[in-house]
Amino acid sequence: MLPLSSSAEKAPTWLGLLDAEPRSPSELVELLPGLQALATHAEHLQELVRHQQQSAHLTQGREERLGKALHESESRLNLTEHTVGVGSWSVNISTGQIQHSDEYGSILGLEPGETVDDLAAMVQRYTPEWRTGISQRLERCAQSGEAFDEEIQVLVPGMGPKWVRTVGDAVRDADGQILRIQGAVQDISAQKQAQQETLRLAMRLTTTLASITEAFVTLDRQCCFTYLNQESERLLQKTTAELLGQEVWHDFNTGLAQRLRAQLGLALKTNRRVELEDFFPSLGKWLEVRAYPFAEGLAVYFRDVTERRRSQEQLMLLETSVARLNDIVAIAEAGSGPDDEPRMVFVNDAFEKQTGYSRAEVLGQTPRILLELDPALFKLLELAKVLKESRQARTELMVHRKNGASFWIELEVVSVQASAEEVTHWVAVGRDITQRKNAEDMIRHLAFYDPLTDLPNRQLLLDRLQKALSQSSRTGQHGALMFIDLDNFKILNDTLGHHIGDQLLQQVAQRLTKSVRKTDTVARLGGDEFVVMVDDLSTDPDAAASKLRALSEKVLNMLREPFQIAGHQHFATPSMGVAAFNGDQSDVGELLKQADLAMYQAKGLGRNTLCYFDPDMQATVSANAAVGAALRVGLREKQFVVHYQPQVDRQGVITGVEALVRWQHPEKGLIKPADFIPIAEDTGLILPLGMWVLETACEQLASWADRQQTANLSIAVNVSVYQFRHPNFVDMVMAAIKRTGIRPHRLKLELTESLLADRMEITIQKMGMLKDLGVTLSLDDFGVGYSSLSCLKRLPLDQLKIDKGFVADVLTDPNDAAISRAIIALAQSLSLQVVAEGVETHEQRDFLAYQGCDQFQGHLFAPALPIETLDAFLRNPSSDMMLVV
Repeated sequence: MLPLSSSAEKAPTWLGLLDAEPRSPSELVELLPGLQALATHAEHLQELVRHQQQSAHLTQGREERLGKALHESESRLNLTEHTVGVGSWSVNISTGQIQHSDEYGSILGLEPGETVDDLAAMVQRYTPEWRTGISQRLERCAQSGEAFDEEIQVLVPGMGPKWVRTVGDAVRDADGQILRIQGAVQDISAQKQAQQETLRLAMRLTTTLASITEAFVTLDRQCCFTYLNQESERLLQKTTAELLGQEVWHDFNTGLAQRLRAQLGLALKTNRRVELEDFFPSLGKWLEVRAYPFAEGLAVYFRDVTERRRSQEQLMLLETSVARLNDIVAIAEAGSGPDDEPRMVFVNDAFEKQTGYSRAEVLGQTPRILLELDPALFKLLELAKVLKESRQARTELMVHRKNGASFWIELEVVSVQASAEEVTHWVAVGRDITQRKNAEDMIRHLAFYDPLTDLPNRQLLLDRLQKALSQSSRTGQHGALMFIDLDNFKILNDTLGHHIGDQLLQQVAQRLTKSVRKTDTVARLGGDEFVVMVDDLSTDPDAAASKLRALSEKVLNMLREPFQIAGHQHFATPSMGVAAFNGDQSDVGELLKQADLAMYQAKGLGRNTLCYFDPDMQATVSANAAVGAALRVGLREKQFVVHYQPQVDRQGVITGVEALVRWQHPEKGLIKPADFIPIAEDTGLILPLGMWVLETACEQLASWADRQQTANLSIAVNVSVYQFRHPNFVDMVMAAIKRTGIRPHRLKLELTESLLADRMEITIQKMGMLKDLGVTLSLDDFGVGYSSLSCLKRLPLDQLKIDKGFVADVLTDPNDAAISRAIIALAQSLSLQVVAEGVETHEQRDFLAYQGCDQFQGHLFAPALPIETLDAFLRNPSSDMMLVV
């Protein structure tokens, strides 16, 4: 806008240029020289106006000429306004009157001849939301001269809102007073529409690029970044600010950078897209790169294909592994109908190698080609049932090769499902377990069979016996167990060697197997113990008993026949116990125990015979077991006491006592040794019990040594065979003597004749060691055991004791009298003292004394007494006895 006149008499006139049509920015730039020329022309016009104002005093003629010139200038100005689409306006401050150009009215949509007369009418031409703002700007411009330049909307009748640019400025007089406001409006609707369209397009493009799930960038022709979307920032792990202007390969290693430069350069050169996949070490990923050339450079897509590459590698490894796998792999396509069988569509190398069938021979075939054996087909049907329920199953099958040979496989089958209900394929993996099966069979055989005789062992016997008992309970059939032990088998092993004993056991196993039915079980429990289990004898008890007796006698007689071993004839007699069952028994262990008890009864009867189990036998064993348990409690609670029975010589002098153990049971009272000593020996409790008696006797000797009247007494202690055989027995005796400080010869150890049955040399050696300690040794119960003159003379004995069995009838039984005289004579010849026990009468004492017996012991003199009673007795003995002080 340019002012053309500023005279006080006339309203100021402005020159405004408006383009007739909306122009794009590039078109406006092209019009810029024309606008500059127009501005220069306007300056010239303004200069003319100033000259005209300065010449106001000229003549009327000159005014008319100037007025005509001015009119021509205004015409040219209107033409210019119309050309550039700009309308001018002017507001007189004092009158509020508005003058405007025709173009102004055209822009506002005024009818021909219609004008805007005042500011209020001018303001109403703007849309409601802009009226307050334009009114405020006009007011500030009128008051303070503040210029304004706004893009706002006006209301055009019949058209609606239109965007216009409204500018205004104040015109002042020479004194600086504001005379009027002048301005112009320019129709910018087309420009605004173009701007909004451009903005919408830009926003749509930005949104589209931002919404692309792939990383997208643009590069210039030097391959530098010009744009990156959000996904590309995430994938390349850098922000747009860090990457704009940088070459796309600037942060990558040399090899990768060279490959990118070559491929992207090729795309720019050929104007064709390129694609590549490469590993980006700095990102740790495989990326797919697709580059599309356009005029300014390249549009490039990046896609992370790490998982795909990994999947491809895994698939390749899987295919290679499956093909080379040692396990058999077969894939079968599921049948379309319920009765359709699967058809094989894939087999690996191991399948061909192990089955002998080629792929061409099996593809399209059903798995039945490998499973013609009935057991395998049955398992296959079971497998199919499981697969319908769980979609996965495992079993062990025996399959056959093409050449007819069979082998075991462990087969696992899983389903491949297209959906929850649809199975498309079955994948079967089979492992050759033939060696494992053979090993299992071997282990099972070793676990259930005796390696020497190949007979069932205890475990298998118990299993079969349990089944036999269950079957007997259902059917009522009778059966029996025969427990067989070879007599004196240990002697054979010790004399001829274990290899000979093994041959005997093998021949016994063969004879037992031949002597019974094929349905019966012959087992070896260990050592020389065998068991025969027979069942299904009969449902009739008498018939079953008759068959059992016949079979037992047959077995016994067959084993009595001589055996040929290593070219020598050997006789091995058996002791056999038989226990019958009829379904009432349920405890396998109890039945075995019954047969075992019967076998020991047979041994007790002299061996080489058989015994049937008797319930009374079980009762005795049970009672003995109860006593054994009570013995343990008694030892722990110190329920045992020692009683002492005096021993006197022919003059009636008390020379010592015999220590006799008693069990002071809290409920049963005083129990004598005969009722518990055998059980103590069987249970091994004789060792702690005997040691306690020995130590108690030593302590009593130590106590007596302090008293003059008892210092010369001795105490005899019975020693069990089990005690004497203990490796540390001599050391325990020595320790007891040292601990109590007694004189060793006052301790008398009474040994039984059963010591002389075997291990004679060891027995003599131990007795010699005891003798060296100074201990007195006595052989108890002489004449009822294993004594012989040849061994008796080698023993370092001090005394013989005549068994009370001979003494009891010495006056009435000539044999007992003769034996007694012989024992006394033998002892005298060997310089041994003789003690007779069990002397009940004076006549017995006198007879034995007359024969030369040295000492006596029995109820004639005193019973076994508690230590308190014995001490009182020693202080005041009976009239025919005395103590030598």
